[in-house]
Amino acid sequence: MPAPSAANLIRHLTPPDDRASLLLARRAEARAARRLARLEQRLGRAALPSSERDPLRRLVAECRRRVTRIPGPLRRRLLHGPDLRGLLAEAEMGLDLLERAQPGRDPARLFDLVARTEHLTTLVPRGRLDRGFPARARRLAAGRLRRLAGETSALLLGLRLADPRPAGGLRRFRLEARADPEQGRPADRIDLGTFGGTAGPLTIHLGARGAALVRAVLTPASLRLRQSPWPETVLPLGALDLGGPLPAGPSPRPARRGLIPGTPIVLTPAVRSSGTALGTALVVGREMPGLQGRLARGLRLVALAWPEGAREIVRRTALVVPVLERRLVSYSLAARPGVSFINVAGKRTVDLADDLLHETAHHLLHELQEEIDLLVRGPETEETQAFDSPWRRARRPLHGILHGAFTFLFRAELFTRILEARRRIPGVIDPLLGRGGARFVARERRRELGMMARALRDLGTARRAGLLTPAGRSLVAGLAAWHRRLLSGGSR
Repeated sequence: MPAPSAANLIRHLTPPDDRASLLLARRAEARAARRLARLEQRLGRAALPSSERDPLRRLVAECRRRVTRIPGPLRRRLLHGPDLRGLLAEAEMGLDLLERAQPGRDPARLFDLVARTEHLTTLVPRGRLDRGFPARARRLAAGRLRRLAGETSALLLGLRLADPRPAGGLRRFRLEARADPEQGRPADRIDLGTFGGTAGPLTIHLGARGAALVRAVLTPASLRLRQSPWPETVLPLGALDLGGPLPAGPSPRPARRGLIPGTPIVLTPAVRSSGTALGTALVVGREMPGLQGRLARGLRLVALAWPEGAREIVRRTALVVPVLERRLVSYSLAARPGVSFINVAGKRTVDLADDLLHETAHHLLHELQEEIDLLVRGPETEETQAFDSPWRRARRPLHGILHGAFTFLFRAELFTRILEARRRIPGVIDPLLGRGGARFVARERRRELGMMARALRDLGTARRAGLLTPAGRSLVAGLAAWHRRLLSGGSR
């Protein structure tokens, strides 16, 4: 993207207006479509046995064909949501590992890739490269790609149910249940995407103590599910158009996924940490009663104070994974666009409003970084812990400081807007803030603007050191102007 266009786009993203936000989303959708086509080509030459490579490539090809045929709104939700983009990121990482781990390739280049992933300690357990490093990387990559066949099958089945118009294509699906904390999915469910047609987003509940493998057959009139050792379950497709819960019955059976009321945002079961022999790991539990309403009240507070912020949440957040850890902050992952991990333990309405908006801001900046480089590439910006974070009270790489400045300005804007809305409609805002809530918002607003001043000084130092690209300099200038306006007491 030419620099003037980047600067113009960034100017309207600090804070975001609807036109700039939608433009960025449309570019992300086009990029996802191109990545899907490239993935099909890369799988055709992947160094895998044909018995593993060809089925996955056929599934990806079918997915690409379906994407070109489905209606526009559903296609946009698929291309912009976490299901397809998460699958693409997983497949691309697996193929990158596989290619760099081939015999005769430089292990140093493989290590450079592994060092930027969560697999570093697994693949380099003793902290140094050894002769078995490439073979371990190949096994890991092949395993990741094998698991993607089940994920892609579930995505395709969800698409067929969301758009049941006759179009030929795959009618038999081999699905596999697998717990995945990164998607808030317990081991006894197979999720069929965060999108949905008239039925809404669906999941398949498995029978207790049955096999993890489910075979699904889609006919013009029914969905047939078989999980050994249980008898086949047959659900008329017309039942998916009914309002309310789907008919109860024996498992495996489809069920509607929980939503934040009034939105298409999927709410998953909660996750918490659990000690294992290998350390601490996240495990998926069950749905939290009452959480849907609590999150809806948080989103309502944002909508009353900052309507554009609420629209941004709905546009860029597809899935909320509740986290039950008092000492863990909410977070998001670049590889899971649109998935917000929100710590809900002991949170008030204003805290949940803040978290929903904060993680959405991360999604927005990740999407902008996919479009154009903001930082000069290299260890100085991505890895070196050279900058003091005013939020973490620890050294962070420049990448972390940039994300902090961007996302916490959203927090300062929200709190400014809440105080302005309280002056207009105190009888509506005060019940949502609760006792002492207004004092908390005013105090946190002052504190946030003070920490932003420190972060912007560091970003100015990085600019003078030549660590920012022209687009990065434009973004920092926009953040500084936004900060000055908030210091003067006003919102846009």
